[in-house]
Amino acid sequence: MIFGVDYYPEHWDSSEWAAQEKLMRKGNFNAVRIAEFSWKKLEPEENTFDFSWLDKIIDVLAAEGIGVILGTPTAAPPKWLADKYDVYMRDKYGRPRGFGSRRECCSNNPYYTERSEIIVEKLAERYGKNPNIIAWQIDNEFGCHSSTRCYCDHCKKKFANWLRDKYGNIDKLNSLYGTVFWSQQYDSFDDVILPAYTSCEADYGDRRAHNPSLEMDFYRFSSDSWIEYEQLQADIIRRYSDKPITHNFMGHFSDIDYYKLAAPLDVVAWDNYVDNQWNNPAYENTSMAHELMRGAKHKNFWVMEEQAGPCGWDMFGGTPRPGQLRLWTYQAIAHGCDGMVYFRFRSAPFGMEQYWLGLVDHDGVPRRRFFEVQKTGAEIKKLSDMFVGAESPTDVLIVKSYEAVWSHKIKRHMSSFDYRELLYRYYKANNDLGTNPDCGSVNMIDKKYKVVYMPAYIIVTDEEKAILEEYVNGGGTLVLTHLSGIKDENNNIVTETLPGKLRGLTGITVEEFDSSPVDTQLSDGFGKACGWRDIIKTDGDVKVRYTSEYYSGSPAVTVNKFGEGSVWYVACELSDAALFKLVKMISDEAGAEYIPHPEGTEIIKRRSCDGREYYMLMNFTAEQKNMDMTGTSLINGSMFDGKIEPYGVEIINRKEQ
Repeated sequence: MIFGVDYYPEHWDSSEWAAQEKLMRKGNFNAVRIAEFSWKKLEPEENTFDFSWLDKIIDVLAAEGIGVILGTPTAAPPKWLADKYDVYMRDKYGRPRGFGSRRECCSNNPYYTERSEIIVEKLAERYGKNPNIIAWQIDNEFGCHSSTRCYCDHCKKKFANWLRDKYGNIDKLNSLYGTVFWSQQYDSFDDVILPAYTSCEADYGDRRAHNPSLEMDFYRFSSDSWIEYEQLQADIIRRYSDKPITHNFMGHFSDIDYYKLAAPLDVVAWDNYVDNQWNNPAYENTSMAHELMRGAKHKNFWVMEEQAGPCGWDMFGGTPRPGQLRLWTYQAIAHGCDGMVYFRFRSAPFGMEQYWLGLVDHDGVPRRRFFEVQKTGAEIKKLSDMFVGAESPTDVLIVKSYEAVWSHKIKRHMSSFDYRELLYRYYKANNDLGTNPDCGSVNMIDKKYKVVYMPAYIIVTDEEKAILEEYVNGGGTLVLTHLSGIKDENNNIVTETLPGKLRGLTGITVEEFDSSPVDTQLSDGFGKACGWRDIIKTDGDVKVRYTSEYYSGSPAVTVNKFGEGSVWYVACELSDAALFKLVKMISDEAGAEYIPHPEGTEIIKRRSCDGREYYMLMNFTAEQKNMDMTGTSLINGSMFDGKIEPYGVEIINRKEQ
C-alpha cells in the first residue's frame, strides 16, 4: 500500500535533503508526491529547462527506497508565462484573476494549453521510464478557489463552438432555451453570451439572473473544458509511461462532473482536510466524501493530501487530538482508500501556507504527530494485503448527480434548500443506522443494491428512466423525494404533470406544493415536516400523512408497487430523527443489512481480495465506547473485548455472539 507524504524539496537547501529523506524512511513512508507547484524551477525562462534538481532528489529518495508520484506543475504557471501570454481567467465582471496565488489560468486559453503541453511532455519524456516514478498526478485540484468558470474571450469563442456541436442550428437552441422570453433570441451561435454580470444582479445581489438553460449549458461546458484539459495531459503522459495517472479531487466539490473527470484516470485521488481554518465537519461528512470518491470510478481511491496538523491560510485550524491522525487514516481505508499520502512532510516557514502544518514542524524536529503516523505506518505495512483492493460490502446506494447540483444551484426553489445537504442527510441517516452506503452515479444502480436513494433527482433522462424501471421491476427498492423529475434536460420545468417521467414509478401526482416558512405536523410519530412539502395524490400505500395546514390528511410518504419492487416517495423534508426512523423502516422492509453501533462510531465490514472478512471499528468521540462486538485484533493479535478508547481504532476477526 502507498504510504507517503507530500514533499517540496525546492523549499529547502539541497544540503538538507538526505537527512529529510532518512527521517521519511524512519516514518515508514514508501512514497512522496513532488513537483506539482514547481513550473518556474523546471522552466525558469521560456523553453529553457532545468531538471537537474529533480533528477537529484529522485535519486536521493530512491536511495532510501522511496518512490515518487510526480505532479505536472500546471496549476502554478510562472510569471513570465502569465505576463507574456495573458493566460488569466476572467471573472463574471470581466476582471482578470491576476498573478499572486494559483489556478489563475483558463483551460481554454490556447497559449496556456500550448505551454502546458510542452512542460508536461518534457517531464513525461524525461521520467516516463524512470523506475523510481510510481505514478503521475495531473495538475492540482481543478476548480479550487471557485475558479471553474471563466468569462474570457477564448471561452466565449469555444462555448459558441460547443453549442454549435450540440444543437446544430441556432433556431433549435432558441426553441429549447425559450429565448422568446424577454426577447433574448440569438441570431447565431457566436451571438450567444456567457452568463456574466447583468442588470438584475445589481438589484438582487448574487442571485442568478440569466436564462437557466444558458446557465446549465455553461456549467456543462466549463466542466467539459477542464476534463478536456486533463485528457490532454493524460494522453501525453501515456505516450511515455505506463504508470498510473491520477488527479487530486476535492470530495464534495461539485462544479466539475467528477464521474467524467475520473474517466481518463487510472485511479481517483482526493485531498482530505478534516479540521481547518474554514470548517470542522462531522465525521460522517468525511465518510461520505470518501464514498463519493470511491463512486467516481466505482473503485478504490487514494488520498493524496491527508491532514497532518493544524491547517489554515491566515489563521490556524484546530490541532488534531492524540489518535485522530491514525483514526482519520483508518477511516479512509475503511471506505476504500488504497494509498495514503499526508500533507505535508515539513511545514513551510514562508508563503501562503506557512500556517498549514505538516507532520514535522517548521524547525524540522519530529514530535507527537510524526510518531503517531510512524506507528500507523508500521501497522498498515503489516496489514497492507488486507486493505489494498478490499471491498466494503453494502446493499444500499445513494445517487448523486452533478447536473442536479447545478440545476438546484441555478434555481434554488427556496432559500433554505441545498441539494448537497439533502444528500448528506440521507447519507448520515444511513451511516447512523449502519448500512454503510455506497455513493455514486445512476449508472451504478445494480440488482445487488436492495435500496437506492435518489433525493431531489431533478432531471431525469429517458435512459435514466429505463435504468430505474428495470431496477425496480427486478425487485429493487427505490426512494425518491420532492423536487424529483421536475426539470427537462434544458433545465426547464417539464410540461407533464409532476413528477414528470417518474409518475409511473411513484404512482403519485403532485397537485401543488407549499414552501411557506411553516412547520407541518406529520402522523405516526414522524414529528414535523420542514422546508419543501409536495401535496400529492397516490394510487399506492400511504405510510405518513400531513396532520396540519390546509393539506392535512394528504400523503407525505408513500410506497408504490412496481413489478417485483417498490418505490417510496418522500414528499417533504424531515427532521433528523424522522429521517432516521424512515431509513430504518425502508431498510427493514427491503431486507437491507446494517450493523448497529454506538453514536459517534462506525463499524465497517470489509472483504479482502482473497475473500477474508474483517471489521473496522472506529470511535470518533473523546469518550470510551462499548461497541458490543468482540473478536481477535488483527493489529496486535489480542482479544478485543468490545471497548474502544477515545479516537481509537480496532480491526478484528469478529467472534460471533
